[in-house]
Amino acid sequence: MAAQVTNEGKPISWKLKLQQTKAVQTIKLPSFDLKAIQEEDKVNDKLQAKPWRFGYKHTVDFGLENSGLWTELSNGDRVWRILFESKGALSLNFIFDKFFMPQGGKVYLYNEDRSDLLGAYTDIQNQISGTLGTWLVKGDKVWIEYFEPKKVKGQGKLHIANATHGYRLGHDYQKGYFNDEEKALNDSGDCNHDVDCPIGSDWEQHKGLNKRSVAMILVGGSGICSGALINNTNNNQIPYFLTANHCLGGNLNNWAFRFGWISPNPVCAATTTSTNGPTNMSISGATLRANNSNSDVALLELNGTIPDDWDRVWAGWDRTDVAPSFVVGIHHPEGDIMKICRDDNVPIKIAQNAGGSSPVAQTWDITTAGGGWELGVTEVGSSGSALFDPNGRIIGQLYGGGAGCAGTNDNDLHDFYGRFGISWDSGSIASTRLNDWLDPLGTNPNTLDALDTALAINDETLERNITVFPNPTSGAIQIKVKNWISDFEYEIYNTLGQVVRLNKLQNNEIIDLGNLSSDIYFIKITEIDTNRSIVKKIVLDK
Repeated sequence: MAAQVTNEGKPISWKLKLQQTKAVQTIKLPSFDLKAIQEEDKVNDKLQAKPWRFGYKHTVDFGLENSGLWTELSNGDRVWRILFESKGALSLNFIFDKFFMPQGGKVYLYNEDRSDLLGAYTDIQNQISGTLGTWLVKGDKVWIEYFEPKKVKGQGKLHIANATHGYRLGHDYQKGYFNDEEKALNDSGDCNHDVDCPIGSDWEQHKGLNKRSVAMILVGGSGICSGALINNTNNNQIPYFLTANHCLGGNLNNWAFRFGWISPNPVCAATTTSTNGPTNMSISGATLRANNSNSDVALLELNGTIPDDWDRVWAGWDRTDVAPSFVVGIHHPEGDIMKICRDDNVPIKIAQNAGGSSPVAQTWDITTAGGGWELGVTEVGSSGSALFDPNGRIIGQLYGGGAGCAGTNDNDLHDFYGRFGISWDSGSIASTRLNDWLDPLGTNPNTLDALDTALAINDETLERNITVFPNPTSGAIQIKVKNWISDFEYEIYNTLGQVVRLNKLQNNEIIDLGNLSSDIYFIKITEIDTNRSIVKKIVLDK
């Protein structure tokens, strides 16, 4: 099964110029008491005991049999369309309690001016549950369109059970779209640092790797949490995903995950608005493998495979439960673009953390005595996000705390993370602990490094124009690029997928590998403007 959205093509109605609003049924969602919802949010946001709510979820009853408009085409194919409107919504998203696409069937979602398009959802999104949760589409009017080929007529199933009016989160987060009372990009506090802000030379290589493991989660159709892909001892790309137990809610088959949402122009603790970073890497549905309130942990397995061309990373981990010298977090606060934070003090172990209204958990404490975070901060919506040690390995996931922004500085308050070492073997059965899933080999290692799938992708044009020699080498390699017209960077990996060297590339550069031991390495060379890359194996034989 491969449940990622294809993000290919356009709705056939656009090509055929089928009539829009006049002929198609418009479903106008009822108004609701937004002020009352916002008052609830003020309380819930402080508790951090549940996913950050961005929208109001309506229960609806619309599908192929009882609503919308069918249009039959001259060749026997047909198109079904329906329009949802929720006045004042920043975004709309939907849960299908019946979803089945026959071969050739396609579903698209798009807004009224066609500036935001989601899909196609095809037969690769079919799940055993027969349900599906979509990602967000910007605006208060959203079309759902289903194309059905003649040869599979009547085989498709679509029924919409929920439609969520997003009141503090949208999809196209450009400055100026949101009114004065509501903003999404930069809805998080001004003390946050975008993930590509400097985090310290001792962690830059780990950041480049681990940010590719992180995703924002659409929970139950109306909430936001964070989390990360996590590696297992088979190194076989099973899409295990670590988040917080308190994020669990609703049918996990209807959850949606968005990877790689990163600003191309990072803002680092300033009032400037981050620019949007487009990403089509969304995937729907997950299965719960293990959870435990004792460390507020939840391990999911995504219901679809992660495509190789997504260039994702499965983060490593450390189960020793030994306090590291510093820690780093990567997350999506308040559903915002990816952020990063760093605490330069040793986290403290707490055996019985009450966590407000959350269950008691064993946690790491980012301490007030240590001044909280030194760079960045976490906020609601960051729940479930990974805490990394100096070696770039996960040691916990965000449980809660009082950390937040005070202007462009943090407020120096606590944050708490459920401890990975406790999660590893807490409980007597596989559904309450991590080791059964993350160590299927039963080798019981203390640590495991990240798995980087980028080492399998090569661009044909770069392959023809870039030469790495000599190979094998006794201590140095030279890189030559034909027709040099743009900037490049390189990363050198060992066989465990660890980055051992990275830098910008100069043409005809000679790279000294003398400080590395004899072994096999991989060099990834990336054209910065296009993100095209190649990987070449290097044999170092001193």
